Amino acid sequence: MTSTSSRQTRLAMASMVLLGLAACGKTDDKAAAPPAAPPAASAAASATASATGKPSGGPAAAANPDSASQQWDKKAQAYIQINNRLLKFNSSVNETFAQWAAQARAKVAKGDFKAIRTDTHYFDDSFVKNIKAALDNPASMPAADAAARNLLETTQKYVPNWKSLEEYNKARKYEDDHGAEGKRMLPMYIEGVEKINDALKRFSAAVDDVAKESNAKALAAYKASGKLLELYKAEALNAARAVADTFSSAKDFKDAAKIEKANAQLAVMEAKLVEMRAEHEKRKAESPKSLPMIDRYDSIASSLTAFAGSYREARKNPQKFNDAIGKFNDAIDASNMMSR
Repeated sequence: MTSTSSRQTRLAMASMVLLGLAACGKTDDKAAAPPAAPPAASAAASATASATGKPSGGPAAAANPDSASQQWDKKAQAYIQINNRLLKFNSSVNETFAQWAAQARAKVAKGDFKAIRTDTHYFDDSFVKNIKAALDNPASMPAADAAARNLLETTQKYVPNWKSLEEYNKARKYEDDHGAEGKRMLPMYIEGVEKINDALKRFSAAVDDVAKESNAKALAAYKASGKLLELYKAEALNAARAVADTFSSAKDFKDAAKIEKANAQLAVMEAKLVEMRAEHEKRKAESPKSLPMIDRYDSIASSLTAFAGSYREARKNPQKFNDAIGKFNDAIDASNMMSR
């Protein structure tokens, strides 16, 4: 099974409102990159704006005393978005794909340059542009900035060789040189994938810390502005994430203390879903215009309910936990949809 807290929920949390949750992506009993959080626009700033009646952002942002906070939020959301996209780099869709990936790695280790990964698109020009833009943001995030800079430098060092090997294989040039160039480029590819994975884990861990801070700000802002629907959604997702983060390997499901801890968080999640559904119905009846244009609250509730079901199955068959993570990711996707 794939790991949980390092697995990262694949997608981010809310992208525009206040929420700094992270995603989960699992890799077979290996800690993948830690979860990331949602890209969201300035959570605290948004809530403050609605509470005071003053618009956030805009041309006057520089003169706004909250501009430093808004810059921090913008940078946090940028890092979260970058990390959420990269979570898929180490996340297997299912056990079958995980097995195929393991078989390919074994072939590469034995010198098969044709079995390399073909997903350099994760580190394309868009990745470079986005991470450089985040680094240019003056908001103070020392650990995240250092990790981002390291990831950028590592990819720029190794991805060119990786792309060349990809193109070499695609064009089947090994038919002309009997694999000479493929054999030459393979050692740097192997080293590069290892270094990129290490850099990505470091980046994800740093972004996870940023996400937690962003999430705390979001919850405080929701409470301060009386946004109960958004608050209950955030709390439900946080509790679900806590369940996911309890398990990092199949053997964890034999740990009674971890099961008890996860069960307690599951109860919190289900209680918050009840409150979220009730508040959603109330909002639809009393102030429907206050709901997002793309209203996905029902989808979030459905996905988290399915997450609960898969988790309960996983207590007997840990392999089912991958299904739970998938459902959690669906909930994250739905939340992000409302934030665009």
